[in-house]
Amino acid sequence: MSAAIAADIILLLHLAFILFVGLGGLLVLRWPRLAWLHLPAVAWGAAIELMGTVVCPLTPLENTLRRAGGQAGYGGSFMEYY
Repeated sequence: MSAAIAADIILLLHLAFILFVGLGGLLVLRWPRLAWLHLPAVAWGAAIELMGTVVCPLTPLENTLRRAGGQAGYGGSFMEYY
């Protein structure tokens, strides 16, 4: 698998996680047992956004794969860039 394709997969995974953090509460209304997965995801997402100095490990991984695939990475956070 090409590094650029792997970077795109990480991008989709990152986006899916952000959507789950933001909208997962609606899923919890339907499936309450999902709260055990949603609450830690919300805590992690809030910590990443509020602390500012903590970088989600998916961001440097995506950048490394992009560079390995001959593409330009990006500076800053995932949320800032996309």
